[in-house]
Amino acid sequence: MFGDSCNNNAHPRCRFCYVQGPTGPTGPTGPAGGPTGTTGPTGPTGATGVTGPTGATGATGATGATGTTGATPSLAIGTVTTGAPGSSATASITGTAPNFILSLSIPQGPTGPTGVSGPTGVSGATGPTGATGATGATGVSGPTGASGATGPTGASGVTGPTGPTGVSGPTGVSGPTGASGVTGPTGPTGPTGPTGPTGP
Repeated sequence: MFGDSCNNNAHPRCRFCYVQGPTGPTGPTGPAGGPTGTTGPTGPTGATGVTGPTGATGATGATGATGTTGATPSLAIGTVTTGAPGSSATASITGTAPNFILSLSIPQGPTGPTGVSGPTGVSGATGPTGATGATGATGVSGPTGASGATGPTGASGVTGPTGPTGVSGPTGVSGPTGASGVTGPTGPTGPTGPTGPTGP
């Protein structure tokens, strides 16, 4: 042994090792009243245990007292506007309970197709012809001058503006109106043609 412990097999002078025997019984507890040693450090927290089963549902508690009746709400219509075609309809409620105001915005629908033209109505009766006004007096015509000799034809000049229309001569006496012939039956009205497309 050479006076050294042989618990370490790596010791260069150790030639053999001994086997440790069993632990002996614990000795009796010493008398109470000795000084308390310092508290050791807190060990690490252990792993969380498995969750236990859910307990049975407890009995239902007693029903609470009935609250007071609230005020009856009053709903009035506010503004109703027409939105642009293709937009979304909106609704908003303003005011303070119990008085509320409902405002709406409803988009305009697209223009529908042009309907079929209805049949032509019956022509109304022709009204009476108004009285003809009196014809004014014709002015005196001046004397016609003598015709001069025809000169050579000159080059065509630029066409001048059209002169004012001369005074109309007097209307001749109207001859008697002949007797009206028998009016033939009115023919059937032809079908109404299709209506053309509506302009922009």
